[in-house]
Amino acid sequence: MKKILLIALFAFLPLTLNADSNLDKILSSGVLKVGTTGDWDPMTVKDPATNKYKGFDIDVMNELAKDMGVKVEFVPAEWKTIVSGITSARYDISTSVTKTPKRAEVAGFTSSYYKYGTVPIVLKKNLTKLLK
Repeated sequence: MKKILLIALFAFLPLTLNADSNLDKILSSGVLKVGTTGDWDPMTVKDPATNKYKGFDIDVMNELAKDMGVKVEFVPAEWKTIVSGITSARYDISTSVTKTPKRAEVAGFTSSYYKYGTVPIVLKKNLTKLLK
């Protein structure tokens, strides 16, 4: 069994050595393509006056591109197709995507760089009604 695995490994090794990684493609093209929805303030918002994106995710991606020595290109995306934009190579990376088991079957997820929580909010005068 070990011999079969070694033969298979050596048979596929030249293919993997010649294949460009996504990182290699980004570095050689000089562009990091980022899928973003532009509708989740304060993470990603498309300013209609300038037609440019702003927000925390946008700042993070600009810094990542700067660290990589490449330009960033923001690609419009929709929440329902955010992962398929990765799998179809429309863009290289996306941000603020909730990790679900279904999405994790087809896309890789990094460790979170931002954690947030949700809490209910009510009018102060109604607070006692909810605490009973």
